[in-house]
Amino acid sequence: MFLAGALVSIRMVGSMISDVFLAQPIAVQARKKRGIALTELGLGGCLLMALAIAATGSVTLTAIAFVTAFFLIGLIEESQSLMLSDLLGDQLKSKSRMVIRYLQLGAGGLGAIGLVLLIHEITKEYPPFSRHSAVIAASVSFFLFSALCILGMAEVAPDEFRDRKAQGESRQSLQSIVSGIVGMFEQPWFRRYMVMRLPLVVVSLSVPFFALIAAEAHHASAKGLTAMIISSASGYLVSAPLWQLVNMKSHRAVMVTGNLMVAMTGIALLAFHYAHIDHEVHLHAIALFVVSVATTGISSARKLYFLDVAPKNQRIKGAAAIKAICRLAAVAISAVLAAVAHMHEVASAIAFIVLVSIWSAFACYRIAQPQKIGHSQA
Repeated sequence: MFLAGALVSIRMVGSMISDVFLAQPIAVQARKKRGIALTELGLGGCLLMALAIAATGSVTLTAIAFVTAFFLIGLIEESQSLMLSDLLGDQLKSKSRMVIRYLQLGAGGLGAIGLVLLIHEITKEYPPFSRHSAVIAASVSFFLFSALCILGMAEVAPDEFRDRKAQGESRQSLQSIVSGIVGMFEQPWFRRYMVMRLPLVVVSLSVPFFALIAAEAHHASAKGLTAMIISSASGYLVSAPLWQLVNMKSHRAVMVTGNLMVAMTGIALLAFHYAHIDHEVHLHAIALFVVSVATTGISSARKLYFLDVAPKNQRIKGAAAIKAICRLAAVAISAVLAAVAHMHEVASAIAFIVLVSIWSAFACYRIAQPQKIGHSQA
């Protein structure tokens, strides 16, 4: 159980290293699609490595393999995110970025659910390890397919001055990297974005902590886990068409609405908890469905809003600084809330998330100015 929880932090460390040390080398690359394709292959390779070592049956080697795989996945996935953000910002306008983002959530989520159900039906007579191996093998094949699709994509090269300007800048000391992150606060757009972004770190913790109070209420239920998984997966699927409609108005509308949804759901859970009527599994399933929809919408909207407001020459550096700061904050805040939850006060952690969600809704309303969807290109 300890290792399972630690894997999240290990993955976060890999992502943070990518934000701090790889953002500048990524920023100076004129073309991004080859790098993105390589990261897809790298992610597939990590899964194959973990699967191959797990097949040996050695508990120690398997633990080491999963720690290594999660660290590398965090490192590679964050590098891919930085490259993809810059690529989409260069190649697409705001409305096109929005459509692609929500199409990815909807079609990708539906396809993933369908594929997993199909594999489960085909392999249901096999032992668990064989079924899991089949899912991983299918995932790796889609990583390969994705890499080939990316390589076939047309990419317009950005201005060449970025490469010339960056000559000799790809290697930086840790001190200069930290100074660069701190220096981003000199930019007015960055300060405003961080005032909005930091409360969203707490809001993003609503899903695991709302799930925690559900687990506390239904730890003896045979159908509790299944209901929670289905509700969360359905939330991600529904969020795509729902938030795309709201986002046609503005990114601010999505973020404000999502924050208020988290706050109202948390208040309802607290009311059920203290009234001792929270033993019905469907109540928590609905709560997880709502917060999954809300946090997915918030995450997508803030990323799209960032691409709209960040200057092109500061996009990757700004994204890396934001992610590094927010991950440090997430580790610290989640550790404190986890300690509170460990002392059997999960409701107190949820009350804190509710209060921050309300404040975050206010911050998003005041700071995230409505964008003209379709004309903005950061």
